[in-house]
Amino acid sequence: MRVRPALVTSFAIAAFLFLSSLACLIWQPELERLKPFWEAGLILCSLLILGSYLRGKAPSLRTAPFLMLDILFCGAVFYLSYEGALNPDFIIKRPLGVGASFEYTFLFPLLVLAASLLCIKDAVNIFYGFTARGREALVFLGIRISAMLSIILLGGILFVIIYKGIWVINWEFLTQPHRRLGQAGGISTAILGSLWMVLGAMLISSPLGIGAAIYLHEYSKNERLNRLITIAVSCLNGVPSVVYGLFGLAFLVTLFGVSLLSGSIILGLINIPTIILTSQEALKSVPNSLREGSMALGATKWQTIRKVVLPSATPGILTGVIMGVAKASGETAPIMWTAVTFTATPVQMIYGIIPDLFQPVNNLNYHLLNLIYFLGAWDVEARAWGTALVLISLVLSTNLLAIVVRNHYRKKISW
Repeated sequence: MRVRPALVTSFAIAAFLFLSSLACLIWQPELERLKPFWEAGLILCSLLILGSYLRGKAPSLRTAPFLMLDILFCGAVFYLSYEGALNPDFIIKRPLGVGASFEYTFLFPLLVLAASLLCIKDAVNIFYGFTARGREALVFLGIRISAMLSIILLGGILFVIIYKGIWVINWEFLTQPHRRLGQAGGISTAILGSLWMVLGAMLISSPLGIGAAIYLHEYSKNERLNRLITIAVSCLNGVPSVVYGLFGLAFLVTLFGVSLLSGSIILGLINIPTIILTSQEALKSVPNSLREGSMALGATKWQTIRKVVLPSATPGILTGVIMGVAKASGETAPIMWTAVTFTATPVQMIYGIIPDLFQPVNNLNYHLLNLIYFLGAWDVEARAWGTALVLISLVLSTNLLAIVVRNHYRKKISW
């Protein structure tokens, strides 16, 4: 298939409009320097696409109207910009003045982004002659763009956190408690409190979640009951964490007070649905032939589960447990009323090994939340970014550990 230069040029211009408008939506720079290039790109891209369409196969009643609408949209964006209707003073407000307002620095790049996507769609359709191959190419192009945008957004978030937080990271910041409401000192008590709380949540949720999954998949024969329990567990997995916090405040705090034990229990309850669902999927992945072979050799049901099924399902189960730990380490609402304090009190240890379960502890999430509250009143912005960097490093490290453990145990599976 011969590629027409005009079509390639229009695709390149549309790609420039897409990337530049997307960058402007993220960074919100001044648009006056880009405005002439966007206006020229919109009108030139529209003309090139129209010319390529007219020089190709004869226009049809099925495709021409949609192409004309896309070109009219690009022309409308060009007209609004060129005539000054879209200017730095342009703003759209809610009728009552409550809620978000949309300004020129957001609306103009958004319109250019939409126009660029329409131009890319038309260029691909014209190249493939409005056939099924063209629609397939558009779908794959959309998937690739979505993947690239996800990587760019994640990379951008990580870059901002690392760039703003790395300058405050030092030995004192990691090993000293905070002082003067977070304006001095470090986050050592928050790190230790988070680690003990997540460890307690894992010790509570792992046996209950794995045991429930084993019962549901290996022992229970009532399909209707299994389906009902699985639906209930899935619903619990979607319950907002603040609801768990309310439950903890109403029941756990009454029994144990604001303490490490209350926070560990409430985080464990949040983790149980995740561990049950992932463990069930891991157990389902074990072939029934392994169970049947073990039973045929005279093994009991429990021996088959312990010696055959669980070792084969270990990668998925451990991945679910560690992912639950990562989820628990990022929760703030459930522990605000049940476990945490902003005071830099170190975790009291019994016999130097076991933490005092009935004392409140500091926590990275709660510490960061309080630093955000203090922004503008005290000079804590750098320390807030440093705390966010440590927190996200712990979460990413936990997820990386899950991947390493899963790959390690997968290599040992021979079926």
